[in-house]
Amino acid sequence: MNVGTPQLKLNAAMSLPAAHVPPSAWIGHIPFAFWLIEEAKPRMLVELGSHHGASYLGFCQAVRHCALDTRCFAVDMWTGDEHSGFYGDEVFNTLWQYNQEQYGGFSALMRMTFDEARDYFADGSIDVLHIDGLHTYEAVLQDFETWLPKMSSRGVVLFHDTMVRERNFGVWKLWAELIQRYPGFEFQHTHGLGVLLVGPDQPQSLLDLAALRDSESEATVLRLFDALGSRIYADRRVAAAEARADNALEQARQQLSAVGATDASQSDVDLVAARAQVAQLSSELEAMRARIAAAAQSSNATHGDLVALQAALSERDERLQAQDERIRSLLASRSWKLTAPVRWLSAAFKGK
Repeated sequence: MNVGTPQLKLNAAMSLPAAHVPPSAWIGHIPFAFWLIEEAKPRMLVELGSHHGASYLGFCQAVRHCALDTRCFAVDMWTGDEHSGFYGDEVFNTLWQYNQEQYGGFSALMRMTFDEARDYFADGSIDVLHIDGLHTYEAVLQDFETWLPKMSSRGVVLFHDTMVRERNFGVWKLWAELIQRYPGFEFQHTHGLGVLLVGPDQPQSLLDLAALRDSESEATVLRLFDALGSRIYADRRVAAAEARADNALEQARQQLSAVGATDASQSDVDLVAARAQVAQLSSELEAMRARIAAAAQSSNATHGDLVALQAALSERDERLQAQDERIRSLLASRSWKLTAPVRWLSAAFKGK
């Protein structure tokens, strides 16, 4: 980065592996959620619209990791809407149980409307507000205007889906208006995330982030957090690929045992090799986490360091996708399907 140009402050939290990642369109922003919590150190965090809780649980994980005295609240009816789709009580019940087990000491779910919840918070009490409810222009504008008095002098408001311009989404329109009135920064990956600094008393690291907007360094920061988010997706694919490969190998062992075979088929051998590649990539991702954490502790991290980390993460993500596809292909192959009767026999013998 050029001398005199604001730089992104790296920290250790941004490279954390996500502890629990439910299905979500927000996953790519979890590393920024980690970074923000360490930098803003909020006393109170409120999320409007949580669904499965991917973003909210990310905030809570960072609060616990940083040992902060933060109170966290997720507000939602947990019934869905026209943009997220509608669903039953199982979504709320699953999130409630996990939240109670992991973060119950400082986190609570408030099953009510945003308007009902607003009266439970004093003016000037919220440091971080994440708005992710109904995404029409009118709905997001109302959420912002009615909750703005609740924001503290350190207040930061996050808006998800700033890059979506379909299905009557209007966050992009409101963001274009607000960024003219407040300092902020917009991430373009994972449907977009707007970071608006509505309070006058911000940490220098957040002011520097806002100052990077439209600068030469903006693209580097965008690539870095996009790559870190891709790593979270990659971790999920590693776990899914490992589970598929393990299940397939267990079926292969059962089929060989059932017929007394001594030699594995070529597809079995290929599955073993693919499983080993997935395990290797998982180890490499762990090594990348260590590199990012080391860079975060160094005050000498440069533009080149960030670009190199982004490239390395992207390369491993591509290799992981290739291995995942290889496993899928093997499980769909003719040779694997031909052994289905043998696997059935194996299950039948076991049942006797």
